Amino acid sequence: MYHEVKDGNVLTVDDVKHVLRSEYPHADVQSILDVHSEYDEGRKAGATFHKKSGLGALPQALFNGVPFPREEMDAAELETLILQRIFDASGFFQRAVFMGLLDDHVNAVDFLMDQNNVVPRINPSILGAERRYIHFRSTSVPFHVEDFSTFSFLDSQDKSAVISDNMKYLTKKDALYAVTVWIIADFDKPAGRQLLSNALKSLKTSSHTRVGILNNPSSKIKEDNTTIARGILAAFLTQNNNSLKSFLSKLIKEETAKSLAAGTKIVKFLIPGMDGNTFEKKYNTLGLDLIKTHKMFCQEVLKLLPGQMAVISNGRVLGPLDENEFQAEDFNLLEKITYSTSAEKIKALIKEMGNTSKRINI
Repeated sequence: MYHEVKDGNVLTVDDVKHVLRSEYPHADVQSILDVHSEYDEGRKAGATFHKKSGLGALPQALFNGVPFPREEMDAAELETLILQRIFDASGFFQRAVFMGLLDDHVNAVDFLMDQNNVVPRINPSILGAERRYIHFRSTSVPFHVEDFSTFSFLDSQDKSAVISDNMKYLTKKDALYAVTVWIIADFDKPAGRQLLSNALKSLKTSSHTRVGILNNPSSKIKEDNTTIARGILAAFLTQNNNSLKSFLSKLIKEETAKSLAAGTKIVKFLIPGMDGNTFEKKYNTLGLDLIKTHKMFCQEVLKLLPGQMAVISNGRVLGPLDENEFQAEDFNLLEKITYSTSAEKIKALIKEMGNTSKRINI
């Protein structure tokens, strides 16, 4: 089909139709190419896979699920590269057979999928070697996060410690969580709410992650432009996990934001099971200092500009992020990478320390 395209031109629908009519004169071209065609299901499935995989700009080539680097996507060299990949893969499988890890009773595809380097999605910002961390260890007496005047005089390390010590988390249940994720955004903006929504979606399948939030407002902090941010904070400070997640899911919807902007009171969006009185009291007395503290931390410690988004996982900073750069699948990938590279071992050690302490106490 591409041979029909002249050098420098782009393949068009007319080119495709011409080839189909030439090669298959009895075929109903319209029924093949129509949007309701049964053949379109494969196209949709392919597009969905490409979007969820995070593979990036097309064209792409994968060998056993491993993408070829862009610089290797040379048609003249591709055959040689594929042969080299086959040779490398043969050695991997031979070692697995020799070690007794792979035999006639083991499905080779399942064996590949169980390898530690297999991930559900490709995201260079998560998988890349360049990593930046923040320091949580405090060297001074801890302060309350709402004490903005004192917070402003702390150095970066102490600011990080104060934020960490006062962070509230959303979890699925009361347990020991190995992965701590902070969502940084302006939650009174659609992009910030979408980032938080993606994090909430990922929690449905997560078993290792707890989520906290930090506000990074885009403009001067006032009560009328922090309605949702203050609602989120008040909920984190007053509600249990079940009520918190349900309320957040409702609060960050775009129709809720529009209704609040039109003057609807936030208490109208409380859900059954919430401690409404406690929430309303906290919301009305929260003030703006906590958001100011968050903003100062984001800009002075994380070096973010006003309104920029980021994600922090166990102290590792990913950002600033573009709009729609971090999907629910990216949070799942981040959890997998964080947990498998270090957090799993730390969690096991903490559990062992707890068991040892119990034995000593007995």
